[in-house]
Amino acid sequence: MAAIIFDLDGTIADSFEYITDFLAHGKSKHKLDPLQKEQLRGMSMLAIARKLNHKWWQMPMLFMRGRKRMEHGMNKMQPFDGMPEVIRKVHAEGHELFIVSSNTVRNIHKFLHHHHMHTYFLEIYGGVSIFGKAPALRKLFKEQNIETKDAIYVGDEIRDIQACKAVDLRIVAVTWGFANRTDLANLKPTAYADSPDQLMSILEDL
Repeated sequence: MAAIIFDLDGTIADSFEYITDFLAHGKSKHKLDPLQKEQLRGMSMLAIARKLNHKWWQMPMLFMRGRKRMEHGMNKMQPFDGMPEVIRKVHAEGHELFIVSSNTVRNIHKFLHHHHMHTYFLEIYGGVSIFGKAPALRKLFKEQNIETKDAIYVGDEIRDIQACKAVDLRIVAVTWGFANRTDLANLKPTAYADSPDQLMSILEDL
């Protein structure tokens, strides 16, 4: 049995459309066309914000407002195809599941309840700083009495890999989220998953 820690946005929840629309609206009041959105694919949330000319010092307040606005759209947000099945399978195998996310606990619970996944997770650590998840991971290990060797993180962004390296935690980097595979590869995660089926196979082997 292992502790499997999931990110939410870009890993379980397909929130790309919502986040790009929010960041574009917050800067220009205009929606992005499909081509403009496609040019943003493969970028982290922070990189998208910078690309849309938001200043670095605006980021914390910007994402705080985004989380609050997202509350109204969580029931419309869909999980990536195959991810609910992965979560159900690893839970059925006896693994302890957690979420560590920059999204709010309220939003995360709303999403999980809507898609009937809330019973699979022991604890949600939400509202994590967009600049680093390492403190939240340390808090989880302490509160849940978990050793890093018995845990693994599943996330989609560069900052996920950086946080895991900071606490000596294994990470599977999924390539269907916000960051592209090349950028993820530069930070050498423990493993990659290009699909939920591949993720399931990796989790069974680690």
